[in-house]
Amino acid sequence: MNQSSVKEPATPRPDANVPDGASPHQEQPAEQAPQPDITLDEVVAAVSDLIEAKKLQFSAQWEMVGAEAKLLRQSVLVTALATLATFAFGCVCWLILNAASAVLLAKAGLHAALVAGILLLVNGLLMFMAWRVAKDAFKHISINPLVAAVKGEPEQGSAKAQQS
Repeated sequence: MNQSSVKEPATPRPDANVPDGASPHQEQPAEQAPQPDITLDEVVAAVSDLIEAKKLQFSAQWEMVGAEAKLLRQSVLVTALATLATFAFGCVCWLILNAASAVLLAKAGLHAALVAGILLLVNGLLMFMAWRVAKDAFKHISINPLVAAVKGEPEQGSAKAQQS
């Protein structure tokens, strides 16, 4: 440093009025507005309100789980009844087709054992194909809406459906 800069009077720092040990960015206690004291009754009331809100949230989620379970039971019942009706109708139609096929093959001059063998082979192949279709369909059956309701999360399937 040069001599002239040492002899010049120092300009006061903007934080010169800050007491020792205090940060210049902290306000003085005299300058702070007094904060109201929180009473124990206010704390108890706030905690009680929080508990009541959580109870209501749990109750609403539990009602949603119940509604989802009821909807699942109803859909299983409707699906089972529709499946049984379709199966019965399909069996009747299939028996009619088998009887008509057997009569046509017998009128064509084929032996009864050969007619039975042909019908068993065709029915077996069709049954295997139907079994594979049903097995592949089970990959798409899910209880994700019920699980999402238990967790309190939005259903992911509805978001995917809305995107498409």
